[in-house]
Amino acid sequence: MTQMRTAVLGVAIWASLAGAGLGAAKHAAKPAVVDPPPPASLNVGDVEAWATAYIDRDMWTLITHDVEGARFVRPEGGKATAPFTIEADIRTELFQPVKMGPGWARSGLAHWSVDCAGTRYSVQSMTIYSHNNLKGELAKKPAADAAWMTPNEFQIATINVICKAVLTGQPPTREPLAPAEPS
Repeated sequence: MTQMRTAVLGVAIWASLAGAGLGAAKHAAKPAVVDPPPPASLNVGDVEAWATAYIDRDMWTLITHDVEGARFVRPEGGKATAPFTIEADIRTELFQPVKMGPGWARSGLAHWSVDCAGTRYSVQSMTIYSHNNLKGELAKKPAADAAWMTPNEFQIATINVICKAVLTGQPPTREPLAPAEPS
């Protein structure tokens, strides 16, 4: 009888441990986000392939890239706010993490005001994320630096695409810029 009780107790303990293990597996933490490797090269085709393979870009159009990352806008591009001034949301997906004040960033979303005639822009608001695909919010600036800034050559390419799209009413098209070195 003692052997039978020990066996039943052993089965009961095993079942409760197995049940606890199964329950823990159901509530286990989500796996860590794995960011993609950089594109094979900065050639337009390789960046396009990278964006297609790794970026959740539903309703976002790839328009430019540089050595740090790729920029996207929504198909509508933005909206005119004055004869040659527009506003647009610019999404950036970085090829490698970049150290920023609050931590290592891999993507961001910024609302730009753009002076198309003067080829300058200001960042109205911005959010940066620790992972690609706008995941893992690091910091948000609802009212960023609204001062006009002079763009670098890669930002000029982005400005040209969004200004052309908004001011002509045409969808944004990819700028075939493939930089060789950082700005």
